[in-house]
Amino acid sequence: MISIHLPTSARARWWLLAAALVMLALASSGIGIGNGFTYDDVYVIQRNGAVHSLHRWWRLFAQSYWPRSWGADGYRPVTMLGFAVEWVVGGGSPWVFHAVNVALYCATTVAMFWLASAILPLTAAWIASALFAVHPVHVEAVASTVGQSELSVALLLTLAVGLFVRRRASAPPGASLSMGAMAAIAVCYTIAMFAKEHAIVLPALLLAAEATVVVDPRPLRTRLVLLRPFLLVLTLIAVAYLGARAAVKGGEISGFQPFIVFQSLDLSYVNRVLTMIGVVPQWVRLLLWPARLSTEYAPPYVDVAQAPALTQLPGLLILVGVFGLAAVLWRRRGVGSAASFGIAWFCIALLPSSNFIIPAGIILAERTLFLPSLGAMLALGAATPWIARRFATLRSNDAARVSRILVPITVGTILLAGAWRSITRTRVWQSNERLFAQAIVDAPESYRAHYMLGAWFFETGRKKEGEHHYRRALQLFPYDPFMSYNLAQQYQSAGMFLAAIPLYRWAFEINPQFHEGQGRANLALCLIDAREPAQAREQALIAIRFGGAPLKQLRNIMQMADSALRASKTHAQSNRLNTAVVLPDWHAGKVRENVQITGEWSETPVGSRAARP
Repeated sequence: MISIHLPTSARARWWLLAAALVMLALASSGIGIGNGFTYDDVYVIQRNGAVHSLHRWWRLFAQSYWPRSWGADGYRPVTMLGFAVEWVVGGGSPWVFHAVNVALYCATTVAMFWLASAILPLTAAWIASALFAVHPVHVEAVASTVGQSELSVALLLTLAVGLFVRRRASAPPGASLSMGAMAAIAVCYTIAMFAKEHAIVLPALLLAAEATVVVDPRPLRTRLVLLRPFLLVLTLIAVAYLGARAAVKGGEISGFQPFIVFQSLDLSYVNRVLTMIGVVPQWVRLLLWPARLSTEYAPPYVDVAQAPALTQLPGLLILVGVFGLAAVLWRRRGVGSAASFGIAWFCIALLPSSNFIIPAGIILAERTLFLPSLGAMLALGAATPWIARRFATLRSNDAARVSRILVPITVGTILLAGAWRSITRTRVWQSNERLFAQAIVDAPESYRAHYMLGAWFFETGRKKEGEHHYRRALQLFPYDPFMSYNLAQQYQSAGMFLAAIPLYRWAFEINPQFHEGQGRANLALCLIDAREPAQAREQALIAIRFGGAPLKQLRNIMQMADSALRASKTHAQSNRLNTAVVLPDWHAGKVRENVQITGEWSETPVGSRAARP
C-alpha cells in the first residue's frame, strides 16, 4: 500500500531513512522475542483453547475475546484469528507471538513515517517517527502478546489516514477521493474494527486531517459535503461491527470489568470525568518523560475524585492549554497545521479509553497510549522546523556552528536514552514473577500492584506471601469486590471459614449481586461450617433468587441448615453438625491442610460502606 512518488534519488533516501527507523524499532523491542506469556496473555492465549486450533476458525467471529470463565468481555475476532494462526505455526511457543508484535511495531513505525513525510519536511518526519520507534511507553503494547490488537489497529489506521492525506493531496481540482482509495480505507477500517473496538475513531481522524493538513482552496463545508457519502460508508461499517458485537456479548459498550473502581464507588459521570482530569498530567508525563513506567495505575496511587478539588487544576490547565494551542496552530499552514493535526489525533485516539464518554474499565494503561502517542510524536516533529528556524536566526557564527553540532547530539542522545529505557523495560515483561514484583517497585501505593502480586503468589503456592499482599491491597483500597472475594475463596479452600465469612460479606456489601448466586452459595457453605445454619439458610435463599449456582447444591445447603436448626431445637445433638451429612460434591473434596496463611481478620476487615472515600 505504501508508495512513494519521488525522484529516484529522493525515493532511495526515503527508503534508507525508513530502514534506519526499522533498526531503531528492532533495537528497542527485539529483545522481547525471548519473553514468555505474561499477565493477560496467560488467560487470553495460553489457557484459551479457542485460539489453539484453526479447526472451524470462522467460529471465532461468534465468540467473545475473553474466555467465558473470565467474563466473556470484548469482541476482537480478527485478533483471535491471528492468535490461532500464530499458535498453530509455533506450536504454542510465545516467541512466535512476540516476533509478530515486533514486526507489527516496525511496520507501524514505517507507516507513520509515510504519513508524516506527507505533511512535514522529511527531516522533521523522520525525527517524529524515530521518537515513536524508541518510545518507552510502547513497551506494554509490544512486550505483551495481547497488545497485538493495539499494534494492528495502529498500523491499519495509520495506513488509512496516510492514504487519505496523500490521495487528497494528489486529487485533481474539484475532486475528492478515488474509488480505489475509498475501498482501501474501508477495508483497513473493517479489519481494524474487528481487531479492537477503539478503531472506531478513524472517521474522526479523517475529518481532523481534512480540516488541518489537507490543502484545498475550497471551503471546509464544501469538502465535507463531497466526503459525506464516504463517511457514511465508514459509519455503516462501525454500525455493523457494533451489531455483531452486541449479538455475541450483549449491547453494553464498556471496558473490561474486573477493574471496577468507578462502579464499586458508585461514581457519578461528573466525578468520573474529574478523576480523569486529574490523570491528565500523567498522560503528559508518560509521553514527554517516560522514565517511570508502571503496569498498575490504581487508587490510592491515582486519586479518585469525589468532588472538584485543587488536585484537578493542573490537568484542567493542561487541557485548556492543549486545546488553545491546537486552535492557534490550526490557523497556520505548514508545520503549524501539522502540529494541530497531531494534537487532534492524540485527543481523538485517546477518547475511547479516557472515561470521558463511557467507562473504560481502567483509569490508565500504558498500552492504550500507543495509538495516541503517534499524534503526540507528530506534534513534536512539527516543532523541529520551528526550532531550526530559530537557530538559523542566530547572529553569531559561533552560536550557529554550535547549534548545528548540538542539535544532532541532543536528538541522538534522546533516541539512545529512549531505546535503552525500552530495552530495560521490555526485560521486565519476561515472566509474571518478574513483572508483578516490579509493579510493587514502580507503584508501591497502587492497590492493584499488591493485588496482582498476591494473586500470583497464591497461584504458585506461596500462600503466606499472597495473603500479605492481599491484606496490603485491602488497606490501600478496600472497594474492589474481586479482591476480597478472591481472598475469601483462598481461606475457604484452606478450611479457614471464620476468616472467609467477613470477606465474602464485604464483597457483597460493595456489590450485592457480585458473582450472583455462586458467591452466596460459597458464603452459605462457610456459614454451615461455622455453625451458623440460620444465616447459611438465608444466604442460600438469596443465591436461589439471584441464580447462577446449581439448584442441587443450594438444596443440599438448605437441607444441612434445616437439619442443624432442628437438631438445635430438640437438643438432639451438640453444637457440632452431624458428620454424616453429605456435603455437595464440589465442597466435599477440599483438603483442609495446614497452609501457611494467618487468617487473622476481624468481623469488619475493611470498614463500612458509609466510610468510602
